[in-house]
Amino acid sequence: MTVTGLRPDARASGWLVIEVDGARLGSLPVERVRALGLKQGMKLDADGRARLEAAVQAEKAYAAATRTLAARPRASYELRRRLHAKGHRPGAVAEAVGRLESAGLLDDFEFARHFARVRQERGLGPSRLLTELLRRGVERTIAERAIAEAMEAEGVDPLERVAALARKRAHQLRDVPTAKRFRRVLGYLQRRGHSGSDVVALVRRIAADEESGRD
Repeated sequence: MTVTGLRPDARASGWLVIEVDGARLGSLPVERVRALGLKQGMKLDADGRARLEAAVQAEKAYAAATRTLAARPRASYELRRRLHAKGHRPGAVAEAVGRLESAGLLDDFEFARHFARVRQERGLGPSRLLTELLRRGVERTIAERAIAEAMEAEGVDPLERVAALARKRAHQLRDVPTAKRFRRVLGYLQRRGHSGSDVVALVRRIAADEESGRD
């Protein structure tokens, strides 16, 4: 087996198309071609060809990973699952994810903190945030720390945010009997991750206030 071609890739600046025995094998960045010591006319044994193919697959996975992250942030588990689903080889996926993590472009804690900050502004509480992050493959300890930091950084009393949500929902249900209103508002908050005795007491008071305001 012989490297018969190293030519610029018209579809990617700074990449070279590699041909082996006259057939296109793939494309690699110039710096990786140099790192592999590839030259036109170079002979390849079976191991050499396998290493070259692995490099091509790794670069494909890395390029796909960067495009995926450009669309929106993701946890490392999410990214791996997406790359596997697109048919990238396990070794290529592992290398791509490792490179992104080493470069600081893939960080589960930063992802979780950003996720918690954005979702809590939409009214989600700690337990719902934790469930969502765990579902995305973030480790529990990382998720819990990220949620705590995001809520602290926001500088908003969590109970006040819950109260605002409860008042809005109670007002929407102002024509519903008080006991039923209480249950429905409480269920609404619990589905959004807000629970505890303080929340129950708060909802009970707001549901009653809505009744007296209607009178």
